[in-house]
Amino acid sequence: MEKDEVKSFITQSLFLLMKSCNYEKITMLMIAKRAGVSRRTVYRYFENKNAILNEYFNDLINVYKRKLEYNIKENKNVILLSFEFIFENSNFFKLAYKNNLLLNIYSAIEDIVKEIVSYNNEDLKNWNNEYLDFYVSFVAGGINKIFDRWLNEDVIKEPNEIFEIYKNVICDLDKRISNVWKILSG
Repeated sequence: MEKDEVKSFITQSLFLLMKSCNYEKITMLMIAKRAGVSRRTVYRYFENKNAILNEYFNDLINVYKRKLEYNIKENKNVILLSFEFIFENSNFFKLAYKNNLLLNIYSAIEDIVKEIVSYNNEDLKNWNNEYLDFYVSFVAGGINKIFDRWLNEDVIKEPNEIFEIYKNVICDLDKRISNVWKILSG
């Protein structure tokens, strides 16, 4: 077996074990047995189960980034793409959520939002780093909370439904903020 194939078996094994066992209780031996390899082989490629989880997650994020890059170049809706990607991989995200393992995902969402905001944005030359950080934190925070709520539902909504909710919330928020500014400046 080739190195990439073995690593894939190992990462998939962790994911499959998480379906029936709490992440904290999963051992490297359990992962090795599920993957059909020795524990020594697992340790050859991964220091611990967190490294395996990170490998799985990073592979997932790399797939997403390739799709994102393509969609940005094609001027397609990257927010809808994001919700579609989450939906397509909802089994993993729900397991990560159930096992309190979403910290890496939140950090990745912030990085991705920064990439989207920074892509071909003329306004950036007028923004300092602090403003950009606050902007990204605000947008990513909203997406993270929608993500949490979405994963918490018994029946996960379709991506286009979540996108419509997101879009309506942003439009409503913009309208409400505009009204407040009018009242405050008038």
